[in-house]
Amino acid sequence: MKNVSLPYVDNAKAILITVIINIGVIFLFNWPGGVTYQGVIWDSLICAFVTVLLDMWIVYTALKKIRDGKGMPSQVPVSPLMQALPQNPFALGLIYAVVFGAYIVGINAGILYFFGIQSMSFAPWMIYKLIYATLLSAKIVEYCIFRYIQPDWANAENANTNTQTTSNIKPIKDPLPKISIFKEMYASVTGSIATSIIIGTALGGVKIGAGSSVVIAPTTVEGIPITGLVFGLITGILVTKAVLKELDTIIIASGSAMAEATVSDKWFTWMPVRKVTLMIFVCFCVMVFSAVALWLIMTLFSISVMNFYQHIVFMTVYAAIISKSLSYLLVKRCMQPDYIRYRLKTV
Repeated sequence: MKNVSLPYVDNAKAILITVIINIGVIFLFNWPGGVTYQGVIWDSLICAFVTVLLDMWIVYTALKKIRDGKGMPSQVPVSPLMQALPQNPFALGLIYAVVFGAYIVGINAGILYFFGIQSMSFAPWMIYKLIYATLLSAKIVEYCIFRYIQPDWANAENANTNTQTTSNIKPIKDPLPKISIFKEMYASVTGSIATSIIIGTALGGVKIGAGSSVVIAPTTVEGIPITGLVFGLITGILVTKAVLKELDTIIIASGSAMAEATVSDKWFTWMPVRKVTLMIFVCFCVMVFSAVALWLIMTLFSISVMNFYQHIVFMTVYAAIISKSLSYLLVKRCMQPDYIRYRLKTV
């Protein structure tokens, strides 16, 4: 029997195509002068419609082939909300386009307004568009697949959901927001801010005035690397602990059969296998990356100083991106046969 995989984790094809087209739109309409605030709003709306159209077509076509080949997964998270949406890809695409269009327009408008950005030159705009178009496409792909793995569509036309039981089928997760995700983000951001205040108090960036009033100095582009180091350390510890704890439970419950059924991937096996060493490695990488990335972002968008509220929003958005990416890498690492065997030996 031919092995097939649901394009859930390995959804690079859909994302890459939509990102390339969206970047092409920038060169077509915004080269070399950049974009205005109003231009970003219109671009966000167009990006949402184009991305939904492309992602829906790619996902629906792929899943229909899998369903016709009787290879749909038998165990999926069932969602009454998703099953209430249309099965027709055109009708569903229209709903998604409106929802995601409103979502990304609101996000981009809020970010630009909050940071007082009225226009962007071509280079910053291209990088900004690359980031938000990639994240938007990844999320749309998740919701497209989540709709079409629901039993009302997956079981249609006598599709047999139990014939494909090979290990190559990727696990299906519910893309709806989880409370635990927000808790981890909140802990990373608040921990970083609290630590920065303590460091600022010692170094003079935070001053305690009369009546125990606290004056928090704005975050400057010169000081943001230290914030990145602190944030990277806290995030590395919290995310690594949370992911390893959840995966260890799955590994122990599955036993050695999981290691035997999993194919090793050289792109992830080079990372440390022991827990403490892996956590230290992750913390170091996130610390260095955050220190450099945060400074580059502020420099690229000509943000020389942020007030306290801008800093919170800035770090929250960054935390959402980096935490999800880090979680994905850790899951891929810990699903390798060598880590599974190591974890089972330590039980």
